Amino acid sequence: MFERISKVCCMIIVAQAFAFVAFSQNILVKGKVTNDKGEAVSGASVVIKGGTGGAATDAAGNFSISAATGATLVISAINYVEKEVTVNSSDISVTLARDERSLSDVVVIGYGSQRKKDVTGSTVSVKGETLNEIKAPNIYNQLQGRAAGVDIVSNSSDIGAGGRILIRGSRSLSGNNNPLLVVDGMVYGGSINDLDPESIANVDILKDASATAIYGSRGSNGVLIITTKRGSSGKPVTNYNGYIGFKNVIDTYTLFNGAEYAQFKADAAVGNSNTPGTNLYALTPDEQANLAKGVSTDWQDLLLTTGIRTAHDVSVRGGNDRTQFYFGVGYFRETGVIHDQSLDRYSFNVNIDHKISDRIKVGFTSFNTMNISNRVGTNAYGAATRLSPLFKPYNDDGTLNFRPAIQQGADQQQINPLTSIGNKELIRAYQRRYQFQQNFYGEVKILKDLKFRSTFGYGWSQTLNDNYTGPNTVFNSNATAAGANLSQANAEGWQYTINNSLEYNRTFAGKHKLTVLALQEVQKNHYQAQQFNGFGVPADFIQDYNWVLVNTVTPQGGNFNESGLIGYMGRAIYGFDDKYLLTATVRSDGASVLAPGHKYTTYPAVSVGWNLDRESFMRNVDFVSSLKLRAGWGISSNAGINPYTTLGSLNSNFYNFGAGTTAGTNLANGYTINTAPNPLLTWEKTTGTNIGVDFSLFNNRLSGTIEYYKTKTNDILLSKELPRSVGVNSQLTNVGKTSSHGMEFTLSSVNISSKSGFTWRTDVNAFFNREKIVALQNNLQRDIGNGWFVGQPIAVIFDYKKIGIWQTSEAAQAQVYGVAPGDIKIEDVNKDNAITAADKQIVGNYQPDLVAGLTNRFEFKNFDLNIVMFGRFGQNAVVTYLSADGGAGG
Repeated sequence: MFERISKVCCMIIVAQAFAFVAFSQNILVKGKVTNDKGEAVSGASVVIKGGTGGAATDAAGNFSISAATGATLVISAINYVEKEVTVNSSDISVTLARDERSLSDVVVIGYGSQRKKDVTGSTVSVKGETLNEIKAPNIYNQLQGRAAGVDIVSNSSDIGAGGRILIRGSRSLSGNNNPLLVVDGMVYGGSINDLDPESIANVDILKDASATAIYGSRGSNGVLIITTKRGSSGKPVTNYNGYIGFKNVIDTYTLFNGAEYAQFKADAAVGNSNTPGTNLYALTPDEQANLAKGVSTDWQDLLLTTGIRTAHDVSVRGGNDRTQFYFGVGYFRETGVIHDQSLDRYSFNVNIDHKISDRIKVGFTSFNTMNISNRVGTNAYGAATRLSPLFKPYNDDGTLNFRPAIQQGADQQQINPLTSIGNKELIRAYQRRYQFQQNFYGEVKILKDLKFRSTFGYGWSQTLNDNYTGPNTVFNSNATAAGANLSQANAEGWQYTINNSLEYNRTFAGKHKLTVLALQEVQKNHYQAQQFNGFGVPADFIQDYNWVLVNTVTPQGGNFNESGLIGYMGRAIYGFDDKYLLTATVRSDGASVLAPGHKYTTYPAVSVGWNLDRESFMRNVDFVSSLKLRAGWGISSNAGINPYTTLGSLNSNFYNFGAGTTAGTNLANGYTINTAPNPLLTWEKTTGTNIGVDFSLFNNRLSGTIEYYKTKTNDILLSKELPRSVGVNSQLTNVGKTSSHGMEFTLSSVNISSKSGFTWRTDVNAFFNREKIVALQNNLQRDIGNGWFVGQPIAVIFDYKKIGIWQTSEAAQAQVYGVAPGDIKIEDVNKDNAITAADKQIVGNYQPDLVAGLTNRFEFKNFDLNIVMFGRFGQNAVVTYLSADGGAGG
């Protein structure tokens, strides 16, 4: 019995052993990964869970991997939900679902893209859906308050007005501080104003040197990468988007009414410290008569109106597994807050991608705009805030009172600001601007992991300005039609860019990810412009349509320049087990605007990252969804000069020549040195360091970023004074220095996400930037003419400091300064009992202490509400209309 049991046990053990061997025997698993539309997913990662093997899918979505039966394969790809599959056969088909949330986790880094968790440089991404929460004519307004470190200021409320974008402040004193604009992978020479916001799919902003180094000298002020909407596989889908919006001046100036203005003039005469009781401020006869009639004209109210914005966009997108297309047309119209101002923009965009074979792909991108604007043509608002309220805008017969005010003691008249309303035959400011950009690319998959791509981009722009100011719009009471002024200006430019790149992308052993990019790029720019002025036409209606009838035509000069740039770049991105990340970049640029021996410079950059959440010691920290530390360092630069600057320039002048006895009767044209040449001019160089932490907590309900950066800029171009014996006063040299540092904070939260479909999300960002001038030309500590002071921010307000109002009890002391009680008291800095230019001081700066943005999004089923707030805190500003000395005479 015992022997029989022993035999049975042995047989069971042997059977189990054979079963174990059979189970653990690896087999070659082949499979294909597709999406929910049946399209192949290339580059997907296939990893054995808990093991060491790994593979990646090819262009057709196929993969092969050695795995044991019963093992679990983890398949993941950018923009798709990760999926686990059990190995139970040698042939596996996997379908990945689209992960809409992950779309925002893909960052465009320049000539490529990365998962957000793999990025080591300082970047921020804003989706098109987020931008379109604010309906605006351009993305200046849409980006305000959306990205930490990006300061956007609107320069004007004029129609179609854009703004100024600074990424982490200013670096150069005399050069360009604007970021580089890249659209669909190609450098864009046009303006953001020329892009239809509805065509934008995503905006990625590169902020630190390690992220911008790939763009070389052009990226020294940061890079704004715009990706436009593209086609997709499936039946054609047509979309229409339209809106109407209104624009008003929220806070107008409080102006005198008629009676208050008359009293103000009377008080000014009595209080005149030089001649008390002077009639300098007396009312004109018309003003006196109108005062008796109770006339009180609010010029500001008559001039301003409600501006209206309307937009209509239609797009069609679709395609199949080989060809995807997107077509979009748009129309935008805006009327200004001042009557008779308008802007019309027409746009047309095309994106086509076509796969010739599994290895060859080509594409075409085209975005084109035409802008037509009509403006006031005069400073109507300035006149409206200064013209006497005791004048009537219209004559008794209902016609416009063109010149309502004759200033005391001069044959000059103030123009009625309403002249610009409904009188296009009298005044005209018309502009047409065309912008066309065409990009072509071809891509060849040479090997499984090796890809070649070549791109050609060509952009052309033209701006035409026509201006006419009739005799009733100038300060001359005796003007006739012959006194009309007109001008015409034409500016045209084109740019082409060619880049060729070779990219190697491979994953080794499922843990080592390596991407190597080599790129060569050539760019050429051309610009030309000319302007003519005319004086005198037979009649107003001719305006500037027929220059043959103009009495006098004067050329106002022109401009022509060409420049080129060539660059070579290499970048390696390495990641180990999604834990340890490294990006190294080096680029060498050559610029034609610099002299031989200084044309080329090289920019190295390196950044590292550490995903702590992937470490074993973080596995039990449940509330941490992700945690990454980043650090980066790099050098960038800026050529900072216009073409031909190193060569210097000449200026033509007339001088007396010959035996003429009267000066000016015998003139000869000669040339003098205008600007001194300097073949030693070189690049403005910026060294930057960035440290950051990215985190996501509570199952991604709370996420954010904290960053600190520091930059130093050397060899800034400034005009250095020269001895008079040289023949010119100054020469442009590389002598200036600046520095800056700052911190940025971003926080996003999902406050409520209910099963009923109601969600409430909040985004907060804030940053501060502190910049200062370190060195100026000629070892100066301050350059008052330019408003530059060592140790101070680049843009400061240098003026007298107003410290109060002189009181009656201070009459004797006020008299020492030549003023009287009631006048503004100015600080006497040097205590010399006189207010002179030496008493001017820095009274503020235009740089804010803090810039912040807050967005709250409420969604319920198909309805949403977005509340966006943006603020610049602690800054100073100069209001021109309030600071100008217009005099009591209006």
